[in-house]
Amino acid sequence: MVIGDWTEYVRQILNHAGHGYEYYCPIEIPEKKRDRLDQIDRKILAKYPMCEWDKDRRYRAKKAGMANFVYIRWNLSGILMHTPGKLVEIEDPDRFFSLRERPYVFQVGSWVSIKIGPARKGKKFTAYLTKQSYRSIKALLRENIEKRRFDEFRKYYERLEDLPAFSGIVAQAHELYRFCRGELSRVKAKKEARDLKRLSLACWKRR
Repeated sequence: MVIGDWTEYVRQILNHAGHGYEYYCPIEIPEKKRDRLDQIDRKILAKYPMCEWDKDRRYRAKKAGMANFVYIRWNLSGILMHTPGKLVEIEDPDRFFSLRERPYVFQVGSWVSIKIGPARKGKKFTAYLTKQSYRSIKALLRENIEKRRFDEFRKYYERLEDLPAFSGIVAQAHELYRFCRGELSRVKAKKEARDLKRLSLACWKRR
């Protein structure tokens, strides 16, 4: 399954994880192999033909206690996922990890990387900004506030509204709002602190 948008890539991973595909193998394709993506996809599917089983065969496999597999790719990031169950013997098998024990991480752009793992509450799994990405964004906002570059601060702050509203990211966005209010008050930028609006979460659809 090839996805054209990273938000949909995350949504597909979360959807499958919520249906029991809790084990994964990360696949990072080097930039120099970009022109061979179709060939790489075919090679992976040839190694794991179970990824292309239809609904009926997946149902029979589940009833027989076998694991079901799925392959998802966005850009140069891919992931193989499987459910609990007996594994088909594969030559030179790849290493799989549990999403519960080792969250899946992938890079989106120069300042955003995403972590998919257990939710703090409610849903089984959700998406977050990675700790490094979150701290980098926080530091950038703080620097612009401290140097009183408020136009620059607002530009970066408002860019956060482009992030999708997965519950983990929503919680982080609320934390960043409170942090920025506190920093603006600390440097006595009372007007900016008063005028700062929460990120437009109301128009987002939670995922």
